[in-house]
Amino acid sequence: MSPALPFYGAYFPSWLICAVVGILGTVLVRTLLIRLGVDAGIPLRTLVYLALASLIASTLALTVFGP
Repeated sequence: MSPALPFYGAYFPSWLICAVVGILGTVLVRTLLIRLGVDAGIPLRTLVYLALASLIASTLALTVFGP
């Protein structure tokens, strides 16, 4: 059974919350890097941002929802 949170009377999967927060966090970091002018120098940008979203989501899942 996957971990779920009660959300307005229905159970909402916690992994989905972590994925959304990871994507939003990555968008914020990318916006910051574009403003600083660093984004253009990042090699394999898609892979870097995908790994960053995964890192944020995994960290959130482990710290908030536990192992």
